[in-house]
This record gives sequence, C-alpha cells and structure tokens, in this order.
Amino acid sequence: MNILIIGTGSIGTRHLNNIIALGYEQVAVVSRDKKFVTTSDKKNIHVYHSIDEAVLKTEFDTAIVCTPTAMHISDVKKLLVYDILNIYVEKPIGNTYEGIDDILKDDSYIKARIVIGFDLHFDPGLQKIKALLQTNTIGKLLSVNSTVGQYLPDWRPNEDYTKGTSAKKNMGGGVLLDLIHEFDYLYWLAGEVESLTAQYLHSGSLNIETEDLAEVLIKFKKGCLGTIHLDYLQPQLLRNCLITGSHGSIYWDMTQSEVKWINSNKESSSFSYKGFERNDRFKEIMKSFLSNTEDYRLTHFKDGLKSLQMVLAAKQAALHNIYKNPNEIFA
Repeated sequence: MNILIIGTGSIGTRHLNNIIALGYEQVAVVSRDKKFVTTSDKKNIHVYHSIDEAVLKTEFDTAIVCTPTAMHISDVKKLLVYDILNIYVEKPIGNTYEGIDDILKDDSYIKARIVIGFDLHFDPGLQKIKALLQTNTIGKLLSVNSTVGQYLPDWRPNEDYTKGTSAKKNMGGGVLLDLIHEFDYLYWLAGEVESLTAQYLHSGSLNIETEDLAEVLIKFKKGCLGTIHLDYLQPQLLRNCLITGSHGSIYWDMTQSEVKWINSNKESSSFSYKGFERNDRFKEIMKSFLSNTEDYRLTHFKDGLKSLQMVLAAKQAALHNIYKNPNEIFA
C-alpha cells in the first residue's frame, strides 16, 4: 500500500506519526509548508509540494486529506482524476456544497471508497451509548442535548490562533464547522433530521472573523428533539451529552471518560474508560481505514454529507430566522 498524506498541519502530522507507528512504510506527504522538514525517524518519507508532483513521481493507491476544510472538495476531485480511490478526508467534507455534485456524478466515485474522519465514533463512551440505545435500555428516544466548548487559543498553543483555519471564514472556520462532530454523532445516534433552526454569535472576544458561539435546535424524523451548544470560549474543555428516553436517561462526559445511565426505577449503572487517550481514537480510526475492513464506526462519504447538510442548514436558518430541512441543501 502506497499512502499519500496531503497536508502537514497538526492533524496531518498526527496521522503521519500514527501510520508509521502502525508499521506502514510506503508513506509520502504533500506539504505546502516550506518549513516542513522530516525528522530522523521519518528520513524515508518523501516530501512533495503538490498532489500533481507526487503522482507524477510515485503511484499511490491511498490518500489522506488533511488540508484546510475549504480545500477538501478540490483535493478529493483531483485524487479521483488520478484514480486514487481509497481516500480518507478529515472532517468536515467541506465548508460549502459547491463541488459535491461533481464528486457524486464522477464515474470514479462509484468505484471509490471515501471515508470521513469522524474519529469520535471510536470513542468508547459513544460506542457504549450506541449499544445502550440499540438494546432499548432507556426506551423510546425523546431528546438529545449535546454540549461542546473549548477556549480556542488553547487548541494549538504553539500557533497564533488568529491566523489559523478556525479564525478564517474563507478557510472554513467557525464553531459550526469546526465542531461538526456534534452534528455527526447525533445523526449517528438519533437518525435523520426533519428540520432545525439555529442562532450563532460573533462575540468579538477572540479577534477572529468567524462565529465563536452557536445554539442549534433539532427535530429528528423519529420524533426526538435535540439541542447542540458549541463555543470557542470555555476555559476548560467541555464535551458531554444528555440523552433522555421514555424509561430512563444516559449521560456521557468525554472529559471524565465516563457514561452513566439510570432507568425509570432509579437503578443506575456506569461505564468508565479512563486511560483511553485522545490519540487512541486517531490510531483506531486510521487502523480501521487502512485495514480496508467493514467497520460500523467508519463514516463513508454519503453519511459524512449528512452532518455538512445539517451545518449548512443551521447557517441558513440563523441567517433567515427560519426552520430548515437539511435534506434540501443538496436537493
């Protein structure tokens, strides 16, 4: 397997390190960063300055797209042109629906395997919740309330956050796209969305162009209601979800690596996965993707589109102060 990693920012470098740790040796990178230098433990890694240069010099069958969000669609389209059909794309798929139809109508897309990097599916806590819901542990699903927040300057402390992707509109930044994991895992747990509405705020607290706080209200097709709170402002990382059913509730706290649930008889249980590190998720998703096996935790292209539809619908709903059906985004 010849692997091409496109983009050598923090996530691209993380995937590179993990792939090497998994034992893969035929790895090259495309780096637009002229300062990117391979270290001694990566001395066999070829560095190219563009996808075109890379494919002219080496034949690749697998690519991992880690460029800024606004470049994802164009990078995928180029990979399909070069007949590289095993593709991993960091979330989200893009920052707009422009170019999506081109991919879906491309003859190469039919043969391709495109996985979107929603690594939270590999968090043991979310896997536990999915299992509890599938066994009807809390009865009929009634509501899901999701919260995530973290102070943006703390994300990459060695970089100027005001110059990063998160801070720039044209690069696909802002909490709605940056924290799209919440949209994705609620779809993973609760299913298709009927309609949603949202409001977002550019508070001015962080000296960035993008929205730093958002509130979303969702109605799912199965009748369940949901909310999502997202922000760049929390002094400490906050990521949790409260799920209410007709016969009990489930509470997930990712920062505590714990899931708790209680039934209508007030009998409670808990599941702890302390010791599971953040990078373990990235190792597991990359291991699964590269092994090319069927894995319910992987998100393929069309399912990855669902969360992008939800975010774009939320932005339109906020702009026009309406409820929006996300399925209309790509109608």
